[in-house]
Amino acid sequence: MYPLSIKNLIEVISRLPSIGKRQAFRLVFYLIRHNEIRHELILKLNDLNKNIKICHQCFLPFEGANNLCDICNNPKRLSNIICIVEKEIDVFSIEQTRLFSGTYHILGHLINPSDINSYNTLRLDVLEKRIKNLPEKIAEEIIIAVNPTTEGDLTAMYLERKLKNLAKKITRIGRGIPTGGEIEFADEETIKNSLFNRR
Repeated sequence: MYPLSIKNLIEVISRLPSIGKRQAFRLVFYLIRHNEIRHELILKLNDLNKNIKICHQCFLPFEGANNLCDICNNPKRLSNIICIVEKEIDVFSIEQTRLFSGTYHILGHLINPSDINSYNTLRLDVLEKRIKNLPEKIAEEIIIAVNPTTEGDLTAMYLERKLKNLAKKITRIGRGIPTGGEIEFADEETIKNSLFNRR
């Protein structure tokens, strides 16, 4: 009914989080009608493709000449206190509180009980190597900051079991974030309370 290039773009956009086919359809036709925005989007996507790298240590996207992001490369950050989060935006949410002075490990996803492969793709080998390279060969604290959902709780239990010999203590953020909620959408005060009340 409409050209293949439009159909293909709708297909790609509909795979983005929270965007269904109908919304993707509207966005594509909006871009067709607005040349200036379409060209600007193409330029910004090219910049993203050309300039963004993934930190070798925590997996945070960044720009720069190093292999490490600004957080991992900052000598003032506590490398022996590591906060584990699901996704990149959780790092930015926690950073906004200006309370946390350690570093991060981004899992990329939570464990899906029906997908056995999801247990093996949490990048824990990189985290283990990183901790064993610390002067004490053990982390002072690992904070598990995942969403309080069924998948989040399962992931947290799995991480506690897998990492118990790699840290002096393992804590979880407090329940300031309601069950089923997401760190990404929590306000700054709620995240602060969750960090203070970790257990």
